Amino acid sequence: MPEVSVIIPIYNTAAYLRKALDSICSQTLKELEIILIDDGSTDGSRGIIEEYAKRDARIRRYAQPNQGLSVARNRGLLHATGKYIYFMDSDDILDTQALRHCHDLCEKRELDFIFFDAKPLTESADSQNIPNYDRKGKIDESIHSGMEMLDYELSNRLFLTPVYLCMVNRLFLKKCFTCFHPGIIHEDHSFTMMIYLNAQRTCYVPEAFFGRRIRPHSIMTSRFGMRNIEGYTTVCTQMQALGQEHPEWETVIRKYLSYTLNDVIWAGHRMSLLEKIETACRFRRLRLGKYVSFRNWAAFWLKKK
Repeated sequence: MPEVSVIIPIYNTAAYLRKALDSICSQTLKELEIILIDDGSTDGSRGIIEEYAKRDARIRRYAQPNQGLSVARNRGLLHATGKYIYFMDSDDILDTQALRHCHDLCEKRELDFIFFDAKPLTESADSQNIPNYDRKGKIDESIHSGMEMLDYELSNRLFLTPVYLCMVNRLFLKKCFTCFHPGIIHEDHSFTMMIYLNAQRTCYVPEAFFGRRIRPHSIMTSRFGMRNIEGYTTVCTQMQALGQEHPEWETVIRKYLSYTLNDVIWAGHRMSLLEKIETACRFRRLRLGKYVSFRNWAAFWLKKK
């Protein structure tokens, strides 16, 4: 059995794919299975996948028609056999010590999952809206339950949802998480919330192991619009229902909903008037508006782009 299954969905990232694969194939932890899911790429990605598969026997490659990141990740999970799961993005890089360090800590401390930080890799000096992934010195390194950690991170605005910041025990994940929601963006939220809500033992590593590429035309840098709203409201509706089913989680889930939806509505001030009207109607219909402050609703309607 491999120690870690690294799942990498790939769609038209040929310009960056070699660096991403090099960072995984060169990990100091050698007991890996590297699962590549070609999600219908139309550039040179497929040729690069075949090139690396011939070079490294740990690579298992699969191809499918383009169905999106969620479906590709779900397929990777079906094929994973490692003790731990790590999701990698095909246009980013991972420190070559990362999987060894996280694996050894998980084994030593018997963790359900472990999480760390990232550093942005900007392609131009004028890159805007660069997220802050640095939590060093703000979260301690001791073992906590996921609920304790989640409550602390939300209270101190330190909660980050990207799946590439976590390495998770596969059997634990199988018990608490079914699949990524197909057809939406921001699907990471459901995954990250479920592992936090269910984990008995987790800890933080104060290292920026992940290099997050900030590039034009990616989901992160694209214009904020209805696709974002649809993704966020889908996962938040799921979390709202989960809080009703599990009263012991309701308080922290409400905190998560306020944390997330206030940020969403503030970001929505850049949308068109018709998009704003559709968003307000969606929030009213799904009963999500109550989690947003009056101040952020005012910014949503009145703040200039």
